[in-house]
Amino acid sequence: MKLTESLLRTIIKEQLDEMCGDHHMVKPVHHHKPDHEGNMAKRQMFKTAQYATEIFDNIHDDDVFPSWIQSKMTKIADYIGAVKHYLEYDHVVGEKLDKDADAGDYVEDFKKSDAPQFKGKSKKKRQEMAIAAYLDAKESKK
Repeated sequence: MKLTESLLRTIIKEQLDEMCGDHHMVKPVHHHKPDHEGNMAKRQMFKTAQYATEIFDNIHDDDVFPSWIQSKMTKIADYIGAVKHYLEYDHVVGEKLDKDADAGDYVEDFKKSDAPQFKGKSKKKRQEMAIAAYLDAKESKK
């Protein structure tokens, strides 16, 4: 399958519309009754992974893309990163560090944590995860 501008536009638009709605980050809504959001999220991520694989396979090192495509790919990477960090720390642990916590506080917290997402992770990986969570929290304060 050849990656055309039209196909790439369609794929990116579908994914952004499906994943981000109006393209703004929203705070999670806590429901009291189950509504199968996890199942829906898994389907969306599966579809996104399939599209990402197809796009990756069709991009060559010497390809040149218009700035709007570069911008969309950057946004997609940022959104996926934000979700990943949320699931790695905020969502699973269910706690937040003090709003004035620095990167060192995050690293110490991650090193001491017995949360399931840290099981089997090296000290270096926990440190990387902590820095990513710190930077994400710092970015969301803006």
